[in-house]
Amino acid sequence: MSDPKAETTVLLVEDEPLNTTLTVAMLNLIGIQRVHAFASWKQLKACLDALPPIHLVLLDLRLPDNQDGYYILRQLRADPRFAETPIAAMTAQVMPEDVKRAEEAGFDGFLAKPLNFDRFPYCIQRLLAGERVWESH
Repeated sequence: MSDPKAETTVLLVEDEPLNTTLTVAMLNLIGIQRVHAFASWKQLKACLDALPPIHLVLLDLRLPDNQDGYYILRQLRADPRFAETPIAAMTAQVMPEDVKRAEEAGFDGFLAKPLNFDRFPYCIQRLLAGERVWESH
């Protein structure tokens, strides 16, 4: 029987190369090998129609070109392919008002940076199961 995580596809939007590398490595360590990473909405939009079905989206909130994670969340939610896909914010902006804004915007999860290596697998598993995950510290 195959590992369901091996069939999981994650979309990552992160503009810092080191954060991208670390996040992809952490996903790989928990068995998720299919990660499509983009540094901006412009890059993602150019490839969106060619992507396979996505099971989870991880979005940095601070991105270039005034098209931050909130902007991308709105674009993705307007696309029927992402209407039910879990989308989690990943950010170093962890003040209570930041967490509240992310929740009100419609994110399904909130993962504080730096990512907690010990908690990350559990958070990803819960998000993939359709649970809301709020790790703000």
